[in-house]
Amino acid sequence: MTKRFIIILAVLLLCGFRAPNGNIISKGDLADKLIVNMGEPHLRTDLGMIQTRAFGGIVYIRREIWFYRIDDYNYRFLIENGQIVADHWSRF
Repeated sequence: MTKRFIIILAVLLLCGFRAPNGNIISKGDLADKLIVNMGEPHLRTDLGMIQTRAFGGIVYIRREIWFYRIDDYNYRFLIENGQIVADHWSRF
């Protein structure tokens, strides 16, 4: 029973990125959550608009990459239409 609880707890803790103030930010959250918990990004790169088919028509999606630097870590978030799609961190 305790092994199962520890495994479930570990999976829940590793499912998202923890901001410096302790809040968990995960894929699917709105980009506003990043701004509230981490402030404005150090660099925003606009990837432009891409088109995709949805609901019988063409939908345009705005893509951006937001970069943060906290201590020795670099964080990169891919934002599509104001929603976090992917995140990546590196040491250098």
